[in-house]
Amino acid sequence: MPVKIGSESFRTKKDAIRHCRAILYRQPLETEIEGEDAEFVHAAFNLRTDKVAELGTRTIVRFLRKLHRHNTPGFFAELSDGSFLDFSF
Repeated sequence: MPVKIGSESFRTKKDAIRHCRAILYRQPLETEIEGEDAEFVHAAFNLRTDKVAELGTRTIVRFLRKLHRHNTPGFFAELSDGSFLDFSF
């Protein structure tokens, strides 16, 4: 089944996950995700309605690659109040 995330289209969910992993591992942990990768990650974030709801009145400042509390790398949104919101793909 085709998957669309932002302006990107993938033949399968597995292809979309592969693309997410490529972005995650493109740079070291604790680095900001920039440019087209940030646009893609923002689109992926917006698909997570539960995470969008958690934003409340806060806004996203930037996206980062960070280590999750379970010792796995993941995407994090840094929010306008200085907190971080992790989300999976």
